[in-house]
Order: sequence, then structure tokens, then C-alpha cells
Amino acid sequence: MVTVITGASSGIGRALAMDLAGRGGRLVLAARRRDRLEELARDLGGEHCCLAADVSRPEDCHRIIDAALEKFGRLDTIVCNAGYGFARPFDAMSEQDIRRIFDTNLFGTIECCRRAVVAMKGQEPRDAFRGQLMIVSSACARRGLPYFSTYAATKAAQLSLAEGLRIELKPYAIAVTSVHPVRCQTEFFSTANDLSGMDPAALAEGSKQSPGAVAARMVRAIESPRGEVWPKALSRLSLSIAVAIPAAVDKVMCGIRDRMLREHENKGKRGNNVKAVCDDSESSLEEVAHPAR
Repeated sequence: MVTVITGASSGIGRALAMDLAGRGGRLVLAARRRDRLEELARDLGGEHCCLAADVSRPEDCHRIIDAALEKFGRLDTIVCNAGYGFARPFDAMSEQDIRRIFDTNLFGTIECCRRAVVAMKGQEPRDAFRGQLMIVSSACARRGLPYFSTYAATKAAQLSLAEGLRIELKPYAIAVTSVHPVRCQTEFFSTANDLSGMDPAALAEGSKQSPGAVAARMVRAIESPRGEVWPKALSRLSLSIAVAIPAAVDKVMCGIRDRMLREHENKGKRGNNVKAVCDDSESSLEEVAHPAR
């Protein structure tokens, strides 16, 4: 099978690439960091295709899909994994902050999928499917997080996109799967901290899953497509219950909010004024690579 993976240079994307390559998959790997992609390609061996690309640019999204078709003649699965997040008070975010995260997390997903669907509709079925869209969302697609509100909004939009396309594309034998990791051992939190001015570590309390464990669940959903993948046991059930008791969950979220503020103040980042810190901590996304979740 031919699989395209965005955000393939680290984290879940890299683990998925290694798992699929070990099963004989033919891969198109895309990420911003060319040096890491080249290192991954050496580790994998074989005739895989690696592209330095930024999914916030529509032309790069199209180039990724076109490269798969040119090299392999078809595309079985597109895994939209590239994305990033950061913690910042809502009123301290600039218009540029908001547009950049939506361009990468949401519109990058849309453009990759849009280009892929055109190709998949014209393909002959393989194992009853013409293709599959796999969108790596997040558990926070079901419940927003304090100081990560815009990130959570992009993840919720990805989920809505997957839910709608799953029904729309079913007559064409194109499967659509959304993936919802929770606290995975990737660069997400370190990069979020670099971009934020606030330390998001309070959101990462508890045990973390390895990227390999998440990738293994994704592989099973590629082999036998399903609508949603929740790698963390009981996370989907707990969030479903949370929908029924929003007031109780709000209290839990208030505790997370307060813990983030305390940890931020304890680190003494430019005093105790959180808004001032965040206003002063503008980090260019051109200077910090977008990691896989």
C-alpha cells in the first residue's frame, strides 16, 4: 500500500513510518525538517519518497499528493499528522498567531485531503477501498482546553471534517478515520512551551503513551478502516460522559487553569503578569519547526 504521512520527521509520524515500512509499505514522507527526513529515509531503506514541505502552504500540500501519484501511480492512505499548538491567553494572541495555527492544523489537512480525494475517486479499489483519509486530531477535539483554545478549535474542526467526509465519501469506497491521541511522548509540549511563554506541562500530568503505541493503533485502522481511533484506553468514554456533565468538567478545567498559572509564576518568567509575559514572547513559526503531535 502507498501511504502519505505529513509531519513524518518525529513523534507519531516517524513511528508510523517505521511501522509501515517494516510491513512493506511504500511511503511518501513529508515534513519541514529536511535533515530529519533524510535521517529517517536512511533508517528505513527502500525506495520511499521524502519531501521537505510546509502544509500551511496549499501548493506544498498539492505537491505532496502529486509526488505519491508520480512515484507510485496511486495513493491508498493519506495521514494528515502535521500540526502544533501553544498555550497563550486568548486576548494575548495576535491575528497572525491564530491564522498560522489554522493554516497548518486545519487548512493543511483540508488541502491534502482535497487533492487526495480527487485521485482516490479515480482509482481501482484495493481490498474493497479506493483510499483512506486519516486525520490526526486530538482528544481535545471533544473538549476545549484553557490557554489552548485556538489549538482545540483546530482539532474540533478536523473532527467535524472527518465526520462529514466519512458519510460523503462512503459511496466512493473512500474510508475516513480520525485519530485522537492523549498525552503522547512527542515534541508537542516542548515546542508548545517554546512558542507560548506559558509552560503547558500542567496539561501533561499522568502517564504518557509512546508514539509507537499510538502508531500501532493507527496501523490497525489502516489495515481495517474504522471511523475513530482513540489510542488511550477509556479516553473516548470519559469524554463522552464529560459531554453530559459540562459543569463538573468545567471545575476540573478550572483546576488545570490554576495549576498552569501557578507553575508559570513559580518559574518566574518575567514576573507574575501572565498577559505581559505572553505579549513579550512572540516566537516566529519560521524559527521553530512544526513537530508531529
